[in-house]
Amino acid sequence: MRTIFKTMPFDPSKPANNAPLSSAEMRDQLTSLNDIIQQRVSFNDLNNAISGTSNNSNGVGTLGQNADGSYNQNQMQDVINKLDELINALRR
Repeated sequence: MRTIFKTMPFDPSKPANNAPLSSAEMRDQLTSLNDIIQQRVSFNDLNNAISGTSNNSNGVGTLGQNADGSYNQNQMQDVINKLDELINALRR
C-alpha cells in the first residue's frame, strides 16, 4: 500500500534565520517547491498544446457558394461533404 503525504504550502520564511535545521521542515519546503514547479510546467505544457488546436481546421476550405432557394440535392451533398471534412480535421 502506498502512503500519500500531504505537504504544507511553501513558506518562504522557513527555516527562520539562525534556527536549527529540521529535516522534516526542509523536506516539506522542498516538496512544496517541487509541487509548485510541476504544476506550472504542466500548465505551460497544456497552454502550448491548446494554443495550436484551432489550426486543425485551417486546411478545410469554405464552400464558396450561396444557398439555393429551393432544395438542391447537389448543394446539400456539398454541405454534408464539407461538414464531414471539418469533423475529420477537428479529430486530429
